[in-house]
Amino acid sequence: MRCSLARFVAILSALAALTASGCNTPTRTRDAGGGPPDPGVDSGPSPGFDAGPGFDAGPRPPLPACEARAEFVYVIDRERRLARFDPRDGSFADVGVISCASSSTSPFSMSVDRDANAWVLFNNGQIRLVSTVDATCGADAFPLSAPFERFGMGFSADASSGTESLFVSGGTFIELLEQTAPARLGRVDPSTRAVSTVGSLSAWPELSGNRAGGLFAFYPASTTFSRVTPGRVVELDKTTGGETRSFDLTAMGGAFTGQYAFAFWGGRFYIFVRGESSTNSEVWRFNLPPEGDGTVTRVVDDAGRIIVGAGVSICAPIDLI
Repeated sequence: MRCSLARFVAILSALAALTASGCNTPTRTRDAGGGPPDPGVDSGPSPGFDAGPGFDAGPRPPLPACEARAEFVYVIDRERRLARFDPRDGSFADVGVISCASSSTSPFSMSVDRDANAWVLFNNGQIRLVSTVDATCGADAFPLSAPFERFGMGFSADASSGTESLFVSGGTFIELLEQTAPARLGRVDPSTRAVSTVGSLSAWPELSGNRAGGLFAFYPASTTFSRVTPGRVVELDKTTGGETRSFDLTAMGGAFTGQYAFAFWGGRFYIFVRGESSTNSEVWRFNLPPEGDGTVTRVVDDAGRIIVGAGVSICAPIDLI
């Protein structure tokens, strides 16, 4: 739900200096002390945030009680600002600015576990656990074992057990920079942080999972450094990395810069991208078939920030909202 994969343009600019001008104030905000969304209520007043029909996700693993905070989508921007995103009305509520990384590092990707901890990968290859209460950082910084140096990531529930695994899609920094190899799909045990390679992927995607055990990838259609044209959402086989379903997103149109992120919430996908001529990120919604109609709709024109990572836990709603 990362992630944003520090997309090809973002990586090159990070090498020189990932120092963009300060982000604008969001055009729509939500009280940071507000409560969690009620999955049974559609409170979105803005166009495009209508409730949909019921979403039958099939058998669902048992799930222990979750923190209310774990039901939100979280995003991280280029200025290291962590925020909650409420898909029902497209609002952003700032949590805080992450202060545990040095000025020379930038967020690369992010996911959120069921305890509402944000796992933030920085462009130095280190992961920090960050509080979604106040954006404070855990005591340790850790990398994953080789070859996973740069990657997108997303948590997905494990079938029948109610536990979760973190899935990562990537490889070494050089492979990403030079595109010398396809990305690998890896599975991380959150308790030990041990990672095992599952298989190969067709490109370098962002990932997002859900309570029903699904794992999905967002692929850009182009891997050129000058632009990214969003192309596909793919459902992945978690045991092989193979594609089980693929959906075209070229209806989004236009050219986009290298910053993007991706999250599943309420039976839909939310894609955060920055238009080539835009100052900040936009938010698009994809209605997953067959429960949804397969349409893509831009639901936020200006997020007030350049989003480079998004994370959502397996506690998020799974029914179509």
